[in-house]
Order: sequence, then C-alpha cells, then structure tokens
Amino acid sequence: MVSLRQQFIDMLKVRYLAESTIENYLGALHSVTHHFKLSPLKLTHEQLQSYLIHLLHVRKLAPATVNLHMDAMKTFFNLMAPGSTIMKGIDHIKYYRRLPSVLSRQEVEKLIGVVTNIKHRAMLMLLYSSGVRLQECLNLRPVHIESDRMKVRVEQGKGRKDRYTILSKRALEELRVYYLACRPKYWLFEGRGGEQYAARSLGKVVTNAAHKAGIEKNVTPHTLRHSFATHLMEAGVPLPVIQKLLGHTSIKTTMIYLHISESLVEKTHSPLDEGKDLLEVSTHG
Repeated sequence: MVSLRQQFIDMLKVRYLAESTIENYLGALHSVTHHFKLSPLKLTHEQLQSYLIHLLHVRKLAPATVNLHMDAMKTFFNLMAPGSTIMKGIDHIKYYRRLPSVLSRQEVEKLIGVVTNIKHRAMLMLLYSSGVRLQECLNLRPVHIESDRMKVRVEQGKGRKDRYTILSKRALEELRVYYLACRPKYWLFEGRGGEQYAARSLGKVVTNAAHKAGIEKNVTPHTLRHSFATHLMEAGVPLPVIQKLLGHTSIKTTMIYLHISESLVEKTHSPLDEGKDLLEVSTHG
C-alpha cells in the first residue's frame, strides 16, 4: 500500500513542482508530524494555529519560513483532503521584506578580478552577466550556451519554465577558455568524476572571492543576480525586459529593484526644476 507521504510526493510531481519545493514541503510536513506525533490528517485547526505560533515565537523562525510551512500545509490538505476547512482563516504573516544586498559595478569587477581558477571565474562571470539563479547555472549544459545568438537557454528554471537570458561577450570568452581547458562532458560545470557541480561549493566560491576582494557585504550567488538586475535598471532597461530575463512570473517581484537602485534616485530631478524653462516662458509671455 502506498504511504501517505509517497501519495503526496506523487501528486506534487504531477503538478510539476520543483524538486526544491517538494523537499521544502516534505520537511515542513515532517516537522509538524514530529511535533504532535500524529498524522497530518488527524490534526485540528487549533493545533495548526498553535504550531505556527510555536514556529514564530518559540523556534523564532523568520516569517518567510513560517509562511513556507503554511503553504506546505495548505497544499497538503488541498491535495490529500479536498474540501477540508482546517486551514480556513490561517493566512500568511505580513512582514517587512529586507531589500537585497547589491554590489556596485566596481565591487563586481574586484570580485571577479581576485579569482584565478578558470572554472570559478567562468561561473562568477556567467552568474553576474546573465542573472541566472544558482541552480539554473548548475543545470546548464554546453549546448545551452548559444554563442551565435549571444543567449543562454535556461531549461526548467523556477516554476518549471524555460526562458532565454543574455550572454556577455566577456563571459563567452571566459567560457571558451574554461571549456578548452576542462572539456566538460555533460554539465557545463562539473565536479569530481563528472558529477554536477555542487550548489554548496559554488556558494563557497562566491563567499571566498568576496572575502579575498575585501568586500564586507554578505555576498552569495544570488547577490550577483540582484546586481545584474539593478545594473540593468540603472542603465535604463525597461522593467518588463528585466522581468523576462530574470524569469519572474509577476512584475511585482521585479519592482523591488526600483527600491534599491540609488543611481536612478540620484538622477531623478523634481518636475518643478525640469519645467523651469517652461515656467519662465509662460511668466514673461
């Protein structure tokens, strides 16, 4: 007989949820099951409410993490107990989202400049120049670098969606040097034995480079994605174009870069100053 857990996994896979989302949902369900020593199907509305309070105030998890647990439970009951009202009235926790950390163009150059390993250097340049996510970068194969079109093809990115993003000439030159030296067989970036390069290892590559470059900000692979988007916005690239390159479903997600682009704020003048000449003409006319 198929277990409840396996049934849930199968139903999530049928809906093409990303592996990382499935793992997060399973972790959340295991956590609540372990807490009450009960099957999720036997839990009450009051127990779930008390558990979410426990996560927030006793375990002191971030509101975003608690919301993830909530999403996991809602998805579970929607799929495994259709018609259940157990989650009724349990809504997402509203919280202030911190603005993401962004590197300046000079800091990006310093970050890349201190890296001497050709594979690491190629990965950093690709992350920044294309704006791909960490796992999207690791999932790339050589065939996804379409040099004739200067595009990077991202297959099955977040939300199981395919898209194209831009390919930098500098990054392409670096990738060619790396490819000729390392000759990857399947993955564009491979670890030992030809296995897919590990996400944790790439994270260390980025943080070590930031430390070596003397950058005191908290720098992760996602910081390079944030920097990519912010610098495009500062260059005047329209928001819908940036949304498409990043693979955002909603433009609201992309709009966060409006808040962190200091350059745009500094370059913006008051409409009163912009219309000064017109005012003078109308006054003297």
